[in-house]
Amino acid sequence: MRTRTIPAAILTAALALTGCSSSEETTDEPGLTAQSMVDQLSDLYPLPNPRDNTGSCNDGKGHKDSCQQLITTDPVSVYELATAESAATWTKKLDGVNDSSAVQAGRFMLVWKADYPSDEDAVAEMTAKAQDLAAKEK
Repeated sequence: MRTRTIPAAILTAALALTGCSSSEETTDEPGLTAQSMVDQLSDLYPLPNPRDNTGSCNDGKGHKDSCQQLITTDPVSVYELATAESAATWTKKLDGVNDSSAVQAGRFMLVWKADYPSDEDAVAEMTAKAQDLAAKEK
């Protein structure tokens, strides 16, 4: 009886060590965030002075339309919201406020500051890239 127990214990230990994984490695990449969007938009044009201002748009009380993350740069602020519906709501509310221009990109909103001189082609190119990045999200 004891001779069967030892091989069974070895087999159990081997299975526990290898787990039930497949031969394919799966790595879960983090999803798109406001910070990663700013990083990728910065590949096209400089976005000086990025700073995390999430505290100004999220009071921590879990409101459905609170932003998840806000990264502000000199020319543009990128708001990450929970849903595309929230982004659409905020885009409608903020577009034109203080002469700024708000654009939705999936569950993100980009607010271009009127007092920062940005080339129209640069704004259009970065907006298109933001919309493309948001469309590729799972």
